[in-house]
Amino acid sequence: MSSSLLNYARGPTSSVVVGHVVRRSMHVPLTGSRLAHLRRKPFSKVTEHDVDHFRSLLSEGRVLSAVDDVAPFCTDWLKLYRGEGSIVLKPTTVTEVSAIMSYCHSRNLAVVPQGGGTGLVGGGVPVFDEVVLSLALLNKTVKIDPVAGLLVCQAGCILQKLDEELADQGMIMPLDLGAKGSCHIGGNVATNAGGIRLLRYGSLHGNVLGIEAVLADGTIMDTLTTNRKDNTGYDVKQLFIGSEGTLGIITAVAIATPPKPKAVTVCFLGCQKFTDVLSTFYAAKQSLGEILSACEFMDGAAMSMVERNLGLANPLGETYPFYVLIETSGSHGEHDEEVG
Repeated sequence: MSSSLLNYARGPTSSVVVGHVVRRSMHVPLTGSRLAHLRRKPFSKVTEHDVDHFRSLLSEGRVLSAVDDVAPFCTDWLKLYRGEGSIVLKPTTVTEVSAIMSYCHSRNLAVVPQGGGTGLVGGGVPVFDEVVLSLALLNKTVKIDPVAGLLVCQAGCILQKLDEELADQGMIMPLDLGAKGSCHIGGNVATNAGGIRLLRYGSLHGNVLGIEAVLADGTIMDTLTTNRKDNTGYDVKQLFIGSEGTLGIITAVAIATPPKPKAVTVCFLGCQKFTDVLSTFYAAKQSLGEILSACEFMDGAAMSMVERNLGLANPLGETYPFYVLIETSGSHGEHDEEVG
């Protein structure tokens, strides 16, 4: 088992005002102190020699070691978790990630990969003094193929930006999340994010065609195939989808991209009982068939919170114990609106 700690999730964004974050983060208890059952394993501590070595690997500005620069990367956006990381590394290529992991492995340095900052469980921030490896600069789109209907990109690409790029080619990403404006596709794959389009397009286990990843010892695993019908050998990429970094750091993905629907219709309903929610979902599946793209529900308490905290109005104008949102996506709006 490698000496490097891999705990791949998504940590805080870097677009915040550093000074403000430093002041706020000081009020967040250290995770290692607050959760007494956690114990730091016998990893090495980062030295000045290590910092100099990392600076020899990465260009100027991609090795952060000043306290004010590192602090935003050590606290999650909910301000629930805080570590004491002393260095942040920002690679731009898989070769640089490999070199970093190889060195950390040889030095027995713990590592926490970090993505777009939308995680809710603190998995992308240090628990103790891990090296923070930010994937934010691994943000290049490698290939868009509208004929094959696929995309190849680095792991740090933001989901919404990928969706916008694909829209110009008449395609969409097969997943959609509330955090799409900042979450990274690598984090999505590493956590097997579902999103609201899962009902229509399935999970990432079915949409990811290939993965490039770096193992804890720096070995590069390249299964970045774009072949949709590849039934040869072991499907190793499936192990990395949802692995949350326990096996390696995802650095690039190839993913199937379905055609962009020409017509989208949304319906918002109020229900008196939860059994009515289930009946509505069943009726939607039976009547709407292949054009049903999303079905979400929320209870009255959630609606009250939205009204109270966000200042938004209930679109139905009256209160119900439960609400259901149904979305259809098809190629012909008039056809989609027909009653089944």
